[in-house]
Amino acid sequence: KSAKNTMELIVKNTTFMRLLLASTAFTVAAPVVAQAQEQLDYPGEVFQLDEIIVSASRNEQSVLDVPRSVTVISSEAVEDSLGRGQDINDVLATLVPGMGTSNRNLNSKGQNNIRGRRALLLIDGVPQNNGFLDFGMELSAIDPHNIERIEVIRGGSAIYGLGAQGGIINVLTRRPQAGETRYRSTVGMSLQGESSESLSWKLNQQAEGGNDQLQWRLGAGFEKRGGSFDAGGKRLPSINTADYMDNLTLNGAVNYDLDASRSVRFGFGYRQIKDNDGWCATGADPANGVTADAVHCGAGVNAVIGEVDALGNTAVPNNVVRKFANAQIGYRDESFALGTLELTGYWMGVDTETYTFAMRDRNPGSPTVGGKVFGNNETDFDRTGIRSGITSTLGWADVTWGFDYEQATFSQPNTIGFVNVTPDVKRNITAAYAQFRSELSAKTALTYGLRYEYAELKVDDFTVGNAFPNAGKQVAGGTESFSEALLNFGVTHYLTDNHQIFASFAEGISTNEVLRDIRAGNTDTISGGLRPVKTDNYEIGIRGAQDSWDYSLAAFYNESDLGATLRPSDDGSFLISERAPERVWGAELTFGYDISPVLRASGLLSWQEGERKLAGSSSWQPLDGSRIAPLKAVMNLTYDAANWGVYSLGVIHSGSRDKGDEITSGARHPVESFTVVNAGGKWDLGNGQLSVGVENLFDTDYIPPYVQSAQSSSRYFGAPGRRVFASYVLDF
Repeated sequence: KSAKNTMELIVKNTTFMRLLLASTAFTVAAPVVAQAQEQLDYPGEVFQLDEIIVSASRNEQSVLDVPRSVTVISSEAVEDSLGRGQDINDVLATLVPGMGTSNRNLNSKGQNNIRGRRALLLIDGVPQNNGFLDFGMELSAIDPHNIERIEVIRGGSAIYGLGAQGGIINVLTRRPQAGETRYRSTVGMSLQGESSESLSWKLNQQAEGGNDQLQWRLGAGFEKRGGSFDAGGKRLPSINTADYMDNLTLNGAVNYDLDASRSVRFGFGYRQIKDNDGWCATGADPANGVTADAVHCGAGVNAVIGEVDALGNTAVPNNVVRKFANAQIGYRDESFALGTLELTGYWMGVDTETYTFAMRDRNPGSPTVGGKVFGNNETDFDRTGIRSGITSTLGWADVTWGFDYEQATFSQPNTIGFVNVTPDVKRNITAAYAQFRSELSAKTALTYGLRYEYAELKVDDFTVGNAFPNAGKQVAGGTESFSEALLNFGVTHYLTDNHQIFASFAEGISTNEVLRDIRAGNTDTISGGLRPVKTDNYEIGIRGAQDSWDYSLAAFYNESDLGATLRPSDDGSFLISERAPERVWGAELTFGYDISPVLRASGLLSWQEGERKLAGSSSWQPLDGSRIAPLKAVMNLTYDAANWGVYSLGVIHSGSRDKGDEITSGARHPVESFTVVNAGGKWDLGNGQLSVGVENLFDTDYIPPYVQSAQSSSRYFGAPGRRVFASYVLDF
């Protein structure tokens, strides 16, 4: 209660707000002084000339040597964003060109694309995407306090196989460090306006230690989220958002050095998200710009309490729990005969439930045909595999090569008593790859590689689910397979020691939600249902750093003979995958400049456009808003006042996009522009650090671009207004 009162005073206290505004104004107006002799380590910095990454080639490699656009986000940058109230979606939206702004939903649909194509999320190199049926919830598996760094490869890639059409987001978790046992405790809370119902709080505890041979780390956290209100003070519905949820996280890692050149490691992560209350959406009229009202319906239900279904049952809330788990064990041998050997075995699982909803029965043989029945879906997704890599030095090239194997299963039972919405499926993937780097001259390097991938999908005979027009139809299962050889090559030319130009070509591939193509039973068998999306990605760019400034500029183009875009069915009850040739193009700019030794400016500019050619049409039409994000511009200012703290100001502008007259299917609604300002400060207090942040500082009233474009009545509501955050981190 005391903590809640303190937060309410902070929000109400105009003196505090004036001080915060004054500090940010001072940041903008700070005088330019003599150039720094040595560049400061700013928390928000994401580009370093000597940065070493592993995601581009599955081997340690300098950013300078990668002929691709790369964004590296440090743990300090993540923690700095968390202190300002941002979640992992906001971090990526703010720091990664080519990605859309956060849609404020529990899933990240509309944002989880890079350059108009689906991105592959990895946690320590382990894929998290569900290629069978994409719920867009993989970012929810990440504990932000367990992030060591995030490496983002912008543009399609074949290095990790299926799923990386638009790029790779590799989240590397914290590795334990030797030394005396150390602890880090974090407590944080946030409040919006004067409503105590918006109060959210979190606790996180980490510990690590060990000796030169054995190092360990453990972490645990709990977060309780309250509700949200838009800029006008209107309560926002919580369905499909992270509001009114309890988040529990556990993670750990152990590293054991067998000798000076060999080591084994084990890591795990677990996150559980559970509803603690709920407010349902009602009364939305997207066509006329009327956002949804929030009606209290309780946790785990998306129907009005008291409504009766075709069986005479009243809607009963479901105890919604979503579980995400990862575990892996690895072996590294630097004395291996052929070079350095890396072996990793892994398992990941997702077990989720939906809230209670009404499913309409279309099965002619069902006693409830034409009516609706209350219940919920469940999903069980598991992935097990092994990855291997050997890094060798040849006389003419450095090469990383190896083999991958993976098995994934998916099932989606329901509590309604209907036939499962989707059949049970199993997928096996076997792949071999080799990635080379050769020095053509003292100033030019060539990177090239090949990955051969074989995928096999097994589906048992099944009955089409009750919700589909073909409900009750019998479909013969079977085994579908495909194989692809994926090429990539790129060249880096060093203009000087600090500036490079680069160009690359890479093929990417994805199965693209195969269940959407077969579960509706449009054919008598699953034959032809497995039609992967293969993309050709082209990029050219320049990057560098000199004295007090750094930059990167890239242009890209990608195309596929058979792309995929989701659109609602005629009655809006499910999504349909539309397949058509596609092409996307755009440009991205990042920059950083040390205005003075204590003041740094950084930001990005990202623009993209895309189009497709539907069957039966001779002309190209724009891709819809679920695929193409509008223009995004970001400016960050960081002022380091030494013993007086570090202050930050961030401005995010999302542009407009209106292609409605040209789009014939899908999310063809216009998207209006908006600008949001965030601010924050942090102060070192001995062994601890206090952070205070304000999200949406000027209480801007806006609707996220994906929500504007989709115009789904159940999700048509605005983003949260001003919210104040405070956290304290203690190291001991």
